[in-house]
Amino acid sequence: MSRRNVLVGVFALLGLAQTLGYYLYLRDDPGNYNGAGAQGDQVAYIDLAQQILHGTWQGAVHYMPGLPAVIAVSQLVFGDPRLGVATVQGLVYAAAVVFAAALATRAFGQDSGPWAAGLVGLNPALGYYAAQALTEFLSAAVLLALVGVVFAWSGSRRAGLAALAGALIGAGAYLRAEYLGLAIIFGLILLWVGGRASATGALAHAATLVAVTALVVAPWVIRYAVVTGTPALYNESPFSNLVLMGTWFRVFDEQTFSQLQQIESTPGTREQAIERAATVGPRPDLSQRYMEQARGPYERPLAETLSLAWGNVQLNLRQYAFNHVALAPLLIWAGHTPLRQADAPRLPSSGRYAIWGAELLLLLLALWQAIRTLSDPDTFGLSVSFLSVVLFLTVVHIIIAVDERFTTPALPLVGVFAGARLASLIRARTDVAVGYAQPAH
Repeated sequence: MSRRNVLVGVFALLGLAQTLGYYLYLRDDPGNYNGAGAQGDQVAYIDLAQQILHGTWQGAVHYMPGLPAVIAVSQLVFGDPRLGVATVQGLVYAAAVVFAAALATRAFGQDSGPWAAGLVGLNPALGYYAAQALTEFLSAAVLLALVGVVFAWSGSRRAGLAALAGALIGAGAYLRAEYLGLAIIFGLILLWVGGRASATGALAHAATLVAVTALVVAPWVIRYAVVTGTPALYNESPFSNLVLMGTWFRVFDEQTFSQLQQIESTPGTREQAIERAATVGPRPDLSQRYMEQARGPYERPLAETLSLAWGNVQLNLRQYAFNHVALAPLLIWAGHTPLRQADAPRLPSSGRYAIWGAELLLLLLALWQAIRTLSDPDTFGLSVSFLSVVLFLTVVHIIIAVDERFTTPALPLVGVFAGARLASLIRARTDVAVGYAQPAH
């Protein structure tokens, strides 16, 4: 076994180890990433898993069944849902490290494999989410596999790989419904890559990808149609709430927002919460408008949603524009702080900025590698796929939910491309050093 393979194996085991370490660290955390306690997403997903184990599905707001099904199987095997899902995701993490190394090696050369494995296997944000009953990590594994399959398709033009890509997008949709949008994006990528190579069948393969995605999701939509009389993916669409809540990104200072969150979670009527919010912060009108949304109807018609969103933005247009154009793209990619909610305030500012700086550096290295390799026909499909995933996650989560949690699924791909760039830089530096060391003739 070569030294490179040994390193990849070590990093894979470290990925599993940090997942289990984070499980122990987070085990007694009462909520999840936002400290929501008994109302947190983990609690909801575990409750849905119990429904599956009892052979029923009442659902809950916008949650899809993919993760609850994984939790249910994990619970059957390991006895405890949180330990079970952490163990299963830890094993998937180890496999993802090996896959990332193989993908980097095939696309960018042997030196890239260990670097990619290290950047994926040692990324604390991935271990943090792999240890929890949340969708982020499995979504990351699906995106990594999807981009790898599309890269393989770009070299072989096999219809089976296009179908597999569609199946992976369908699987991703069972985790997060918005991933259905990737079917159109990757269908266009197949057309683009195939068109550049003047390949026949690209249109048929793109249609195959979209059709397979639809076939994978169809049973769930049909089930809802039979049970409720209306085709749907979930009980209640989150779109209007996420769009409207997204308009409040970083509008309030920390103290004001903390007070508003306390009011929002305090028992009482909607009217009482709005009345209390009207006395909070330097701009009580903004606080009141926020509470009207936070305690208001969860699902609204599209026209009403857009009208309310525009009204929110007009209340403080300059700040909204700066927050969403300048701050949001930066913070959703470089804002991961993989600590328990109670421990985050104890982290020194220098430590937090060091973590964020490292995350931003990895992203910049990955984008550098992707842009540089666009001109290479052998890696064009891979680079376009990665850049499309980054753009998709950025746009979607600036619009509907400004939260670094939702860009976590791209981190394995960031590790692949950043690892390849680091390997290339080190190789170039070594070549220069060797050139200087050679005697002149």
